[in-house]
Amino acid sequence: MSPSPVLLVHGAWGGAWAWGPVRAELEARGVPCTAIDLPSCDDAPGAMADDAAAIRSALEGLDAPAVLVGHSYAGVPITEAAAGNDRVAHLVYVCAIMPEEGGSTGSYIAADPTPSGIGEAISVTEDGMSTVDPARAKDILFNDVSAERAAQSIAALGPHRLSVFREPPTRLGWKEHPSTYVLTTRDALFSPELQRRMAANAGEVVEVDAGHTPLLSRPAELADAIAEVANAA
Repeated sequence: MSPSPVLLVHGAWGGAWAWGPVRAELEARGVPCTAIDLPSCDDAPGAMADDAAAIRSALEGLDAPAVLVGHSYAGVPITEAAAGNDRVAHLVYVCAIMPEEGGSTGSYIAADPTPSGIGEAISVTEDGMSTVDPARAKDILFNDVSAERAAQSIAALGPHRLSVFREPPTRLGWKEHPSTYVLTTRDALFSPELQRRMAANAGEVVEVDAGHTPLLSRPAELADAIAEVANAA
């Protein structure tokens, strides 16, 4: 049986580019995969619902129900996009927000028992776009990424609309689909304690010895976890 296709969704300030190493690993394992860019990275006014709509549209373009993978903030829009959607075979949350009813990215960050200081590292423009201080990004986002790759990634970081961090999903897709939570034990943004709280709602939990961006620091290990789901879905 062929593996299910995989749709990869990036977190805040990132882009489809961040999945490059994981995509290469998945392709080497024979797993078809696609990565998309979220509308909330654009300057045009938008909302979390627009991100969810973009995810639903990408799912429609695949030839079979997919393993839907979200990193960090993307846990919220993949949760929304998966609700009532038969194009989703399985949800994978990669150190991502796995929200309960009424939960948003911002509310979970505020409740983190080990705060990261991300709030002080963010600057906001007059049009509501947020950016991360490059001097703080290495320690918070890329703490276990090699210096060379971290520098390249920090240079590639873009803006992200701040308002989406305050928006919860209207429905919880993880209640309708099987789910896996990839918990990163060295995460400096979403503490392992916070992730364990969220992962309690997942059907399976996979722990990875990584910081907040295993996409770049542990791509082979992350690809193994995703490929296992894709081959079983």
